[in-house]
Amino acid sequence: MSTEVLVSEETRPSFTWKSRLRVLAAELSFPVGLFFFSRLALFLLARVSLLFDPRLHRAPFKQEGLAGLDAFCKWDCGWYAEIARQGYERPEATNFFPFLPLTAKFVSDVTGVGIPVSLVLVANVGGLLSLLVLYRLFRLLEGEEVARVSLLLFTAYPFVYFQSAGYPESWMVFFTALAVLLGLRGHPWWAAVALGFGGLARHLSLVAGLGLLFQQLRSRGGGVRAWFHRDLLALALPLVMTSLYFVFLWRKFGDPQVWWKVRGSGWAGAWDGLWSWWSGKWGPEVSLFVVASFIPGVGALLLARHRRWWTLAAFAIPLMLVLWSVGLVGLGRYSASVWPAFLPLGAWLSRHPALRGPVVLGMALFQGMLVFLFVHAYPIN
Repeated sequence: MSTEVLVSEETRPSFTWKSRLRVLAAELSFPVGLFFFSRLALFLLARVSLLFDPRLHRAPFKQEGLAGLDAFCKWDCGWYAEIARQGYERPEATNFFPFLPLTAKFVSDVTGVGIPVSLVLVANVGGLLSLLVLYRLFRLLEGEEVARVSLLLFTAYPFVYFQSAGYPESWMVFFTALAVLLGLRGHPWWAAVALGFGGLARHLSLVAGLGLLFQQLRSRGGGVRAWFHRDLLALALPLVMTSLYFVFLWRKFGDPQVWWKVRGSGWAGAWDGLWSWWSGKWGPEVSLFVVASFIPGVGALLLARHRRWWTLAAFAIPLMLVLWSVGLVGLGRYSASVWPAFLPLGAWLSRHPALRGPVVLGMALFQGMLVFLFVHAYPIN
C-alpha cells in the first residue's frame, strides 16, 4: 500500500504538467491555426498574382527578399524602411512612430534579412500575438463559441490585411488588447506599460486609455473617491512613455511637435473626415474605405448594449469617432484596428450559424481582391 501511495504521489506532478500542456494547446490551437492559414493564403495570393502579372500600378516590381513577403511593403511601409535604414534624417519621416522601424532594424541586423522583409515579419509577429490576446480576451467576456466567431470576423475584415503588411497596426491591436485584458484582470500598472508601448507604435493607441480609466472607476464603484485612488496615476505612464519620442524629436529637430506640423502640411487630406467625403472631394477608393468602416462602426456602437462590454466601448466608440472625423484618407486600415467592435458582431453571428459561412467567406474574398490591388501598388492604403 505504501508503495502505491508513493508512486501515486511521485507521478502526480507529471500528470498535472501534462494536463496543463493540453489545456494550453487547446487554447492556442484556434488562434495559431487561424493566423497561419490566413497568412499563408494572403502570401500565396500575393506571390501568384505577381507571377502572373508582375506589373505594378506606378513602378516596376523589384523583389528584395523572401518570395511574396516584400510585396507587402508598399506605400507607408517605404517610410518605415527609410527610418530603419538611416534613422529620422528628414522631418517628413517623423510622422511615423518608432516602434516598428526600430524593431525591424534589430531583426534585420540579427538575421541578415532585408529591411522590407523584416518590417513584414515584425508586423506578422504582432499579428500572431494580437490574435492570441484577442482570443483570450473574447473568451473571458463571452465564452469559446463567440470568441471563435469574433476572431474569424476580425481576421476576415477586408482591410485587416494591413496587419500582414509592413505597418504598425498589428502592434497597435496587440498592445491595446493586452492593456485592456490586464486592466480587466486588475493589473492597472502592467496595463499602462502595455499601452505605453502601443503609443510608441501608433499614437492612436492612447485612446484605449479611456477604456482603462473606465475600468478602474467601475472596479471601485464609480464614486468620487475612485477618482483619487493611487492606481489612477498609472494612466500617466502611457503618456510619459510616448513622450519619449517627442523628447527625441526636440533633441533632433529642435521641435517636439514637428511630427504634428509635418502631418498637417505634408500630406493632402491628413485631417479630412466624413464631411470631406460627403462633399465629393475624394474618389471611389475613399468611398470604399467609408462603406467598409461602418462594419466596425456598428460593432462599436453595439458594445454599449451590455455592461460587461462597456470597458471595450469606452475605447472603441471614441476611436471610431476620431477616425471618422480626421482619418478619412487611411480609414480602411485604421478601422481594422478597432478590434473591440468585432465582439458584438461575433456574438450576433454566433446566434445565426446559417449566415456564418457566407459572411466570413464574402469578407475574405473581398479582402483577397484588396490584397491584389495593394501588392500591385494601387492606391488602396
